[in-house]
Amino acid sequence: MKKSLIALAALAAVSAASAQSTVTLYGNLDAGVVSYNHANAAKQNAVVYGDGMLTSSVWGLRGSEDLGGGLSAVFKAEGDLLTNAGGSNQNGIFRRGANFGLSSTTLGTLAFGNNNNPIIATNGALMPLGGNSLSTTVATSMAFSDFYTKNAVTYTTPNIAGLVGVLQRGMSNNVNSFSEGSVTAYSLAYVNGPLELRAAGQDRQAATSTIFSAANSKLASAGGEQVTATDVNKRSYVLGGKYTIGALGLGLAYLESEKAADNGINTARTIKVTGVQMGAAYQLTPVVILGASYTKSEGSSLTNLQARYSLSKRTMVYGYFGMADNKANTAANAVSFAPVSMNTGNEPSGILTGAAATQGIKQNALAFGVAHSF
Repeated sequence: MKKSLIALAALAAVSAASAQSTVTLYGNLDAGVVSYNHANAAKQNAVVYGDGMLTSSVWGLRGSEDLGGGLSAVFKAEGDLLTNAGGSNQNGIFRRGANFGLSSTTLGTLAFGNNNNPIIATNGALMPLGGNSLSTTVATSMAFSDFYTKNAVTYTTPNIAGLVGVLQRGMSNNVNSFSEGSVTAYSLAYVNGPLELRAAGQDRQAATSTIFSAANSKLASAGGEQVTATDVNKRSYVLGGKYTIGALGLGLAYLESEKAADNGINTARTIKVTGVQMGAAYQLTPVVILGASYTKSEGSSLTNLQARYSLSKRTMVYGYFGMADNKANTAANAVSFAPVSMNTGNEPSGILTGAAATQGIKQNALAFGVAHSF
């Protein structure tokens, strides 16, 4: 009897502890078919399989443990799930997120590990109807597509009257210099009812090749360095606002990125690209939403049209049209948009080969797909 009581007490203790901890498996799948017109400089046309055109195909684990007093331990591990052949990404199974930390309702969240760059999150949030074929394409073309920060310490403030800030530092793990090869990124968002105002930036410091020698970094052989030896000094900024009027949402953004012409510590950032972006979305019915956006940068432009139909809270079908009109420009600050974006990666096989954003021609893509979250 005594042993039975002890066993029951132990089981109750374990159950109580488990009730305070949660782990969630989540993910998203997005794929469809694309008719690609003028897919490359040879102006070839193609009908191809597209993965992650609207939302990234991912899977992950996230969890939290209630520590009491409004304090929780939290973690996240997220990777790619490429539907074309069942692969992941060559840059790591959890390249999208591998972080943990402490979260307080009054003090904010402090996380350690590979994390989202706040400038990318800001860019994606400014258009009423965005998605990969808009925000990823624009960020890549305008040279601020530094989607994730390695070796990161990230602090997110609590929501104070609608204001939330993020400060992130990515370490280079260089014993000779604290700044060389490092990343500092930040964002500030104000949300008050229908109004959203957002701003973000990043400062990426170039690194010499000696930083990544085995003598200076234990991470060099494992590919864990923050900035590669061929990267350059770069600063990027995104700012704008969004406003919702009934069923109509409007967004406007300014984008800027400046970088050095070649690698070198303290090399001047002489190549600068700027752009403007505007977008609108209209909730036609409870399950149908239409959207459009237009981005202009250094003489090139990207037009994005979307229609989404929700079959349930977790499943939707969509149609997408993208048109890139790229200026023939050989200057260092030339910008070329791609009309459609797909998940990156070549493991086990490439998503799309032979297609590229090309100067001096018009390219367009018409896509139909399905997205499901779990």
